[in-house]
Amino acid sequence: MTLVHERAVGSWTAAPVTALDHPPIADFLATTAGIAGRKFAADSRDIAEQLGGAFPGGAIAVRDESQRVRGYAVLHQPHGLQPEILAEFVFDPATPASVIDDAVDATIARFARESATIPGAFLRSFIGAEQQVAVDALIRHGATEEGRFIRTRKPLDQEKIETLQALTLPGFTYLSWSEVIDRGLEEQVRRLQYDTFLEHFGNMSKTPEIFAHHIQGRSFTPDFSNAVIDAEGAVVGYVLGSTYSYLTPSAVEERSAHTDYIGVRRDHRKAGIGEFLLRKVWLAALRRGFTIASLGTDINNASRAHLLYQRLGYVAVERQSAYRIDSEGPTR
Repeated sequence: MTLVHERAVGSWTAAPVTALDHPPIADFLATTAGIAGRKFAADSRDIAEQLGGAFPGGAIAVRDESQRVRGYAVLHQPHGLQPEILAEFVFDPATPASVIDDAVDATIARFARESATIPGAFLRSFIGAEQQVAVDALIRHGATEEGRFIRTRKPLDQEKIETLQALTLPGFTYLSWSEVIDRGLEEQVRRLQYDTFLEHFGNMSKTPEIFAHHIQGRSFTPDFSNAVIDAEGAVVGYVLGSTYSYLTPSAVEERSAHTDYIGVRRDHRKAGIGEFLLRKVWLAALRRGFTIASLGTDINNASRAHLLYQRLGYVAVERQSAYRIDSEGPTR
């Protein structure tokens, strides 16, 4: 994503990311307060994976006058035949607005070129209020808000390992992720994830290709993933988790056992399976020295799952929206 020109404010610059930028981007994420958290580690290997799906030259690094990385923008290639093209914007709050505007402009221009040959293509960006300058720039390009989400947080200091360990669900068997693998049940979990997320924002169901990419990625944490099977051995509930890292305003890194996806088969809902699965995530978290659990949810979720999370003590701490720009269609 080569900018039309490298615009500078003072000596701030924005230029395409190379492999040499991965360590300083990791340092930026690990040391900058006032930006959203992440589901991957702040190290160069994870940065390489996160940016590896971008269009060639489709990532821009922003540097200040000392050449320190202060943000980045990424335009990700779609998975397979999917029309969704994801854009990501992460900037230090001190980044000049004109630098952010240039990075967003370049990203949208690249989207316009790449989407011209993809039927039904659209750009989608999940972005929080802490990136308001980038949000404003997206809106100037015609972006519309199509969904709102919250990340919730639950302290685990009042939970007891012994109590969580002893918890059972009569008629069902709990499986850790390693047991899911040993029993060859990954495809059953995928199909259930596909079915349960058909009703969620943007159809977040996972095809075989996307599911494999997800569970093989560095942002997937098997320790915080699990499933429940019935007496016949069928998967009736699951959790897919990650490790969420957030730098507090006092520059303390907070890590939580994060639930990315949770679902229960429709004919087994309201039987306590979802709560049981979350409590087993808490158990895994405590055993690994974590003191916080977290999860994200669509505030317009048709299943009204947020009511369960509230009852279990999850409290909203971050808000995010999805913005969308539709392609003008194939060029002639």
